Amino acid sequence: MDSTERLVRIRQLLAGLPGPYGNGQLWTVIRHADTSDPFPDAFALLTGVGVLDAGGPNGMPPQAPQDAAQLSARMSEASQEVALAVLIGMSSRTLAYGAPGRYPEERARDVFRTLVKLLGHGTRWWTNTDLVSWDPVTRHVMDALVIGMGCGVMLAVLATDED
Repeated sequence: MDSTERLVRIRQLLAGLPGPYGNGQLWTVIRHADTSDPFPDAFALLTGVGVLDAGGPNGMPPQAPQDAAQLSARMSEASQEVALAVLIGMSSRTLAYGAPGRYPEERARDVFRTLVKLLGHGTRWWTNTDLVSWDPVTRHVMDALVIGMGCGVMLAVLATDED
């Protein structure tokens, strides 16, 4: 399967994921990967959906990263198993209260196992969270970002929530 076909299948697979999520939102970006650096595209997602901040009251620095390099510094490379667990967790229950999320857990498991197969062996993964603690990547109280790059495709899945 070539990267264009893979891209189409991944977009179809994740078509139902974006939308309202607890007191927040879920977003995805899925693109051809023409570079080994996913952070400019992931930062463009954050910028495009308006989840960044310019700083807090009284001159407090912004919580969210201000460029792709700052985003990269907040992300940790993760194993496939960790990335899969975070994707399943962030789509099957909300970040703030653990209420039911976008998908029931079994559906989330099926969707993201299929995603892992489509991205192929050797996919690189990054995340800002283990769903217990996180490095903030948005202005929201809670957020989870997973980035995957493999077989010519880059994807980012972002969840935000408020308590």
